[in-house]
Amino acid sequence: MSASTPDSASSSLIDTLQVLRGGDLTAPAALSQLESWTQMINIGGPGAQGDIFLELQNLQKYIASSDSANISHTLQQLGLLTTKAAEEDVTEEVSDLLRQLGEVLTAASTSLPQQAQ
Repeated sequence: MSASTPDSASSSLIDTLQVLRGGDLTAPAALSQLESWTQMINIGGPGAQGDIFLELQNLQKYIASSDSANISHTLQQLGLLTTKAAEEDVTEEVSDLLRQLGEVLTAASTSLPQQAQ
């Protein structure tokens, strides 16, 4: 989150948590948050940022193709990476919000309906 200040990161994390708790990843607000994070995170940034950036790109692709199995897997990966990012050099407030986001992403990964094979 190198392009943001701690205050803007906190605000973005709070907005994202609210959208994710709404449950619909294809809703305009969710897609807007996804695009915002893709622009905010630096692929060459420190820590988990590069991996998070790649997973966000994957998530966009899977949502566009309605691939629920890969959406679920990507949400799980994002949950793990976000929780890892909470341990990096961030403020206590941002760390707490990242942990919450990691939990919400992981929970979302298990609550999606699976496509019939």
